Amino acid sequence: MDDGGSDLTDRFKYKVHALMGSFDPPSGVTDDEDQTGNIVGAMLQFPTEYTFSVVGRTAGDVGECDDSDEGYASEVKTVLASVLGHDAKIEMRVVPRGKKFTRVTAKVTVESASVIRSIFEDLDALDGTIMKF
Repeated sequence: MDDGGSDLTDRFKYKVHALMGSFDPPSGVTDDEDQTGNIVGAMLQFPTEYTFSVVGRTAGDVGECDDSDEGYASEVKTVLASVLGHDAKIEMRVVPRGKKFTRVTAKVTVESASVIRSIFEDLDALDGTIMKF
């Protein structure tokens, strides 16, 4: 009895669909190593919740005690609000990583893969950003 492959793992199904071209971008769209969002756009159904994680450098030296981690988090929130709108619901979590770095995790609702790409580009443009994922 063929039940449509329910005994196959999701990972295997994604691989097969990728090999069959199911995740290929439409013809005429650039598809090279410099593009982001093609696979995300093919795999997610929009609108959807998406979690952005960024690690940024704080401005303070090791001996100083300041609010620079909150400063970086506010910069991240400003970037998100500028792309999503100032009335967007943004759930943020700020975790200091030692005295020099801060990790900010933000859960938001996005409308398309291009919005995700735009947010990542804007987060990368922040002076303090070290990593984004």
